[in-house]
Amino acid sequence: MGLFDKLFGGSGGKEDVDIEEYLREEEFGEGDAITPPADAYVKKIELKNEGDAEGALREVFNNKNIIILNTKHLRHQPNRLKSILSKIKTVVVKKGGDIAAISHELVIITPEKIRIVKTKK
Repeated sequence: MGLFDKLFGGSGGKEDVDIEEYLREEEFGEGDAITPPADAYVKKIELKNEGDAEGALREVFNNKNIIILNTKHLRHQPNRLKSILSKIKTVVVKKGGDIAAISHELVIITPEKIRIVKTKK
């Protein structure tokens, strides 16, 4: 058990943290009477087909949102996944946006004037 665990009653790392549960997605909206809407949002989109790719690109270039694209649904169809990602990348580069892998399943897409700092492993 670490010092902070002893001080604050932690379990010594034996307990997994459910990040989604901890952050509670429903607590954050796109603006209401108390919290005004933002200029742009970071949104997660599940990539299951070409229509999802088109929707992601609309969010990025029409609404100026940053998209986290979850590709896990197409992991077992590598040729289809590569084809869709290639089309997305072509549009993103042509329109001055940026695209990068965050993990094996997640891709981030940004609109023009927002760059992703990329590092080599």
